[in-house]
Amino acid sequence: MLRLTLTPIRSGLAYRAAIHTSSNAAGPSRPRRTPVEQSDDVDLVAPPDPVSNIRPMIYAHASRLPTLSSPYSSAEFPYAEKDAKMQDLELEWRLRKERLDVMNHKFWAATNLDFQARLANRLAALPSASDPPTDEQTALREEVMSQFYADWLAANKYKQVEWVKVWWRELWASLKMDLRLHIARRTRFFRQ
Repeated sequence: MLRLTLTPIRSGLAYRAAIHTSSNAAGPSRPRRTPVEQSDDVDLVAPPDPVSNIRPMIYAHASRLPTLSSPYSSAEFPYAEKDAKMQDLELEWRLRKERLDVMNHKFWAATNLDFQARLANRLAALPSASDPPTDEQTALREEVMSQFYADWLAANKYKQVEWVKVWWRELWASLKMDLRLHIARRTRFFRQ
């Protein structure tokens, strides 16, 4: 039997899979996910959302977020000023990443719901098929589906192009923020 073990990659972008074999021949072999323990320093990838088909990230930063229980700001202390700026930069970067993920999920969820609704309307207009469908019915369904996809692409072309522009603009802004954070960490390391 094959056993597939999923472990999070430290960068948080994907799972690393390791396949283990065993001599148990009781049933068919199939890869299985094993539960991954949530950690404070590892980002995880969740199963795909059924509507948007996006695999959401589970960001592991809850323990690193500044606590709001203290009435004092870390910026009030002169020795902690640089740490406060670094924390603010990290927080801004994390929030930007999460905002981009949410925007992407919302766009694709709305687009997919609209697509499925319009597809259902178009297919409902077809005459009911016999069981099994005849060659004529199959050809008619294929023609209707082909026309639907062409109509869908034409109707949503500009919406998709605008979304891609927004997504790339936000992605590049996030990458710039990541670079600023990386440089700030490096210069802080060398100053110590």
